[in-house]
Amino acid sequence: RFLRHTKGEWSGHPFELRPWQRKIVRKFFGWKGRADGLRRYRILFLFVPKKNGKSTFAAGLALCVLYIDQEPGAEVYSLAVDRDQAHIVFDQAKKMVEASPPLLARTRVFKRELFVPSTLSYYRVLSADVPSKHGLNPHGIFFDELHVQDDREMWDTVRTGVGARRQPVIVAMTTAGFDKKTL
Repeated sequence: RFLRHTKGEWSGHPFELRPWQRKIVRKFFGWKGRADGLRRYRILFLFVPKKNGKSTFAAGLALCVLYIDQEPGAEVYSLAVDRDQAHIVFDQAKKMVEASPPLLARTRVFKRELFVPSTLSYYRVLSADVPSKHGLNPHGIFFDELHVQDDREMWDTVRTGVGARRQPVIVAMTTAGFDKKTL
């Protein structure tokens, strides 16, 4: 009801989950612990072939984490090996918000941030500069093109940063790729 495609022939049409996307959403977001009611899974590795809507899907997931979780002071981030790559998912999410009157009414939209005043939460893009990420307290991390990272330092930094959240989400997504260093 709230999300619409923003590019190509589907622009303006409602974003309807494909069967493979529906399966992921049901298992990842729908499976809750009996005792505490919190998400059972916290990390999702998403390997999707090129041109299958990975960025649009990830943008929708990021918006779910930002709005539906109702996490006070949620910090949601897109990151990748560089800021331009990280902006791909964020920009999709931003356009989805701008195309949705109900979401737009709940959001302050800035060039590099979506801010939700009711929960004091935001969604931003991060650069690949690891040392500056040690003080983060993320509720949601959307890590794009994980396979091109030079090492695991950024992954380890953001993964340990979610420790103070009750049900954080880390989505690591990537297309098929290869390591040029080992060829």
